[in-house]
Amino acid sequence: MSRVYRSFAKVNLHLQVVGRRADGYHELRTLFQTIALHDVLEVELGGEGVRLAVEGADLPGDERNLAHRAAARFLERWAPEQGVELGLRKRLPVGGGLGGGSSNAATVLLALRELVGRPQRVADLWPLARELGADVPFFLVGGTALGFGRGDEVVPIPDLPEREIWLALPPVAVPTAEIFAALPAPMSAALAAPILALAGGEPPPREWEAAAQNDLQGLVLGRFTVIREVYTRLRAGGARGVRLSGSGSSLLAWFEDAARAEAVARTLPEGTRLERTRTVNRASVAALRGA
Repeated sequence: MSRVYRSFAKVNLHLQVVGRRADGYHELRTLFQTIALHDVLEVELGGEGVRLAVEGADLPGDERNLAHRAAARFLERWAPEQGVELGLRKRLPVGGGLGGGSSNAATVLLALRELVGRPQRVADLWPLARELGADVPFFLVGGTALGFGRGDEVVPIPDLPEREIWLALPPVAVPTAEIFAALPAPMSAALAAPILALAGGEPPPREWEAAAQNDLQGLVLGRFTVIREVYTRLRAGGARGVRLSGSGSSLLAWFEDAARAEAVARTLPEGTRLERTRTVNRASVAALRGA
């Protein structure tokens, strides 16, 4: 019998790049937040090996797909006698900075743990999650969390209040590796005081959003005309806190009301979607994932 799971997206509410690591990756300081936008994953044990069918996106169904690799490595470690059939319905944009592939991989790990009954603790999945990708460990946690290292050292912090958020999704994928490779000298490693206050469990200070940044934003806006145009039109239309999520191409924003957002949506470049969604705390993620 198959089970259906929601594979939630994330946004980076804050992203600093503070140096290059000895392993070639960049050292990050980021504030992750789960949002309600999601893919749908159907999981059924049986047969031999891993079989993955993808709908809604032109993505491979073999080991080139992170969800397939997650399933294969899970079964190799904890259930070598099992096979699994996966059905993935994509809604999250590829190359959009929302962590869709990483979320799919983490959801596969959590689903298989539930169905197989091993490993005993979610924490036992962490080494495998880090092997699969830098963003995958966050999706084992969800809610609001700080990310360090490559982003794979995840520290849950008290959840920010759930709230409405808007996502502009331009019709372009941003090559993450190319953007990181083009970065100039790293910025300061210090976290702004309002971000530190969040990390310390204090009530969200009013100025935290103004202190938030994305060190990749200027580079991406300079290289991708359509993303820059979307950013400009969101700002001109009265959106607050407009900034890139991850390396893009998605832009997050807040509007005073839906009518204003809908008016701005009509001015955006052809092919750009403006999605109304909301942030999701850890308890809601756990409750909704398998609902």
